[in-house]
Amino acid sequence: MKLTTYVHRGTTYIGVLLDKVIINLPQAALAFQQQHNEATSIVISTDMMSLLADSDTIWPIVTDVIAWVKSLPNIIEQPFVHHLSDIEIMAPVPNPSKIVCVGLNYHDHCREQGVAVPERPLLFAKFPSTLIGPEKSITLNSDVSQQVDYEAELALVIGRTARNVPLEAAYDYIAGYTIANDVSARDVQFSDGQWVRGKSFDTFCPLGPYLVTTDEIADPHNLAIRCRLNGELMQDSNTGEMIFKIPELIAFITQSSTLNPGDVIITGTPHGVGVFREPKVFLKSGDVVEVEIEGLGILRNSVI
Repeated sequence: MKLTTYVHRGTTYIGVLLDKVIINLPQAALAFQQQHNEATSIVISTDMMSLLADSDTIWPIVTDVIAWVKSLPNIIEQPFVHHLSDIEIMAPVPNPSKIVCVGLNYHDHCREQGVAVPERPLLFAKFPSTLIGPEKSITLNSDVSQQVDYEAELALVIGRTARNVPLEAAYDYIAGYTIANDVSARDVQFSDGQWVRGKSFDTFCPLGPYLVTTDEIADPHNLAIRCRLNGELMQDSNTGEMIFKIPELIAFITQSSTLNPGDVIITGTPHGVGVFREPKVFLKSGDVVEVEIEGLGILRNSVI
């Protein structure tokens, strides 16, 4: 299932991508209830964070509603259906409490820098104010940085409160996967000696387009991951290059910090980033960056 947060006529909704249209999930649930004369009220949250917090109890209902929608002979004519051209896709989780990032987590990224593989996950944070959705603009601030870089990354979204999670249970805490671009001000990152400020400029975390539920991704460690800059392939790898796999990351993070439903973990980038190319490549106004991950779609953003 591909979940989305979107805006239609000025109002934000959550929906499901189905055959190139978006199903308004709360409205579809209400129609399902009326169609089946359900005695109990079906209440599906109107925002993604609340939906994820309620997922243990509401997920079977969501599944039933979508199965019913698929059975309708005239889906396109339903009042709870929107064409993609009529809506604005936002970041799937627009207001997480945390965005936890992992540095140096791909073997090929370590090789391109000539550095040793870390002994344990190297964590940093991006502020939630960095988040933007697909087709939104990455905004440069030339007064502060002249070396802004792209980083294609697989992101996962937490689906239930997680604390001291054992390795064998880690996948039970994931709601789904999406695409991130860990945009980075390299000159700030390296001059500061720590990474948070250089990674946390406003607009420096494009996320989306969809939150793809875990049942659609058989193995998150075997996905093609690519980044294109103005149509030119810059990064081309596979998530199998990850050093610390997703269960290890969740277990490591939750030893010290509680993860809440909707929190995002960005799992690292492969080789091919601009700062380690020769000559170096940095983003400039007018560029278009596309991050593509197998099974998750394409995250496209312009640069201004």
